[in-house]
Amino acid sequence: MISVLVEKVIQGELNFKKLEELLWKSSLELFRHGMVEVLEQLDEKLMENRDKSRFKNKEKNPRSIQTLVGGVDFERRYYWDAEENRWTYLLDEMLELEAEKTIGPGLLQLAVTWATKGPSYRDSRDRLTDLYGAQVLSHEAIRKALLEVGASCERAQQNKIVAEEGRREVKALFIEVDGFSARFQKNKLLKRKNERHEVKMAVIHEGWTPRHNGEKTDYKLVNPTYVANLKPAEDFWEQIRGIIHAKYRNADSIPVITNGDGANWIRHGATSFAKGMYQYDRFHVSRDLRQALSHDKEALRKANKALKNDDIGSLAIIVTEAMLVCRDEGQKEKLSNFNDLLIEDQDYIVDYRTRLRKQGFEVPAEWRGLGAAESNVNKFKNRTAKRGRAWSPEGLGAILTTLTHLFEGTLHQSISRTLGEAVEWLLDEVTVGVGHITKRTQSTSTGVKRGSLPAASHGTQGFSKLFNRIHFVDVS
Repeated sequence: MISVLVEKVIQGELNFKKLEELLWKSSLELFRHGMVEVLEQLDEKLMENRDKSRFKNKEKNPRSIQTLVGGVDFERRYYWDAEENRWTYLLDEMLELEAEKTIGPGLLQLAVTWATKGPSYRDSRDRLTDLYGAQVLSHEAIRKALLEVGASCERAQQNKIVAEEGRREVKALFIEVDGFSARFQKNKLLKRKNERHEVKMAVIHEGWTPRHNGEKTDYKLVNPTYVANLKPAEDFWEQIRGIIHAKYRNADSIPVITNGDGANWIRHGATSFAKGMYQYDRFHVSRDLRQALSHDKEALRKANKALKNDDIGSLAIIVTEAMLVCRDEGQKEKLSNFNDLLIEDQDYIVDYRTRLRKQGFEVPAEWRGLGAAESNVNKFKNRTAKRGRAWSPEGLGAILTTLTHLFEGTLHQSISRTLGEAVEWLLDEVTVGVGHITKRTQSTSTGVKRGSLPAASHGTQGFSKLFNRIHFVDVS
């Protein structure tokens, strides 16, 4: 085939575009052909090596599976199991294919991943529709799949907290915490109002490592673990502690620095650890300082310098002097509030590195100022709390869980593990699009001649247009 294509190019009958389309189509056909060959040879081997006294071969029946590259049609043998008094397909059992399931795990994984990344279940449905030329999964099917993945991840985490003892040892741990509000859907039957509830979010990490982007160098977190849920503060911190002790051996003998705004539930979390230390988030301090001294640029410059040097005394003097000469009542109130903050929280505003050095702790040069919570909150808010979205409690909990795995880079593994479990409930949600994409084959023939990429015969736009052109490439 390669030599033929080379000759066609030399003769001017193929350009790069047509060559690309031909090879793409050939790759799809090769995948489907290889899949059918493997499945049917496996079925043959199972027939030859079965316990003939137990499994009685009755007939061969067709089956269709919708995969990431289109439909795959094959046949496998149907047996009577004399020992368990039931009918079975040995090939289906060996491959852990649920009865009558028409959607492959790869396709479901793609749907849940797109639904997690956002912006919605319907967007995930529409992306699949664009890819396949017709709707193959409803947004409700995708929602249920994501709920199941979220519940499975929660069970796995709780089992890990209970069963595992931490082995990893580190010099210190950092917990950056913040919260945001998300709206619940109104439900008259359950007497649930369309009201906002606080989502608590934390990212646990071991520090920072450089990340090079061309000429610019920024930093990424080392081994981040994300936690986001609707639990009360006490249960939230109990979960944080459980996660840490399931991963780290020496959590009660090292500094655990908790960074956050002035909320009492965040401040209290630092006391969950033997050597816990609370850091008032410098982002919020700098923001309040900038607002308080927005009318006096020179005073703001001096105040920022004092804050950077952890000179809280000089900072307080600058703010007090500015407050004495200020004539604007609104601005004066902001200065007064910031001065109260300095008085009440001066010990927590001082940078954690300065405080650790005073305690005789050797602070590594690569440790940076804290402040990752705000940017990480925005990652969660973009999917859950913006554009007027409202959720059921179960739906919000599930999407928060899948988002944590997405940001940790473990979402695909989590989906694969979940989809390995029985998901018969999904079958009722699979929709039949134009041309009956997911229909069972009616022919008893074998091979791949009935296999096709659905988008090749549905619609005239997007992926459909591309695959239609692939289908009608002329190589004569």
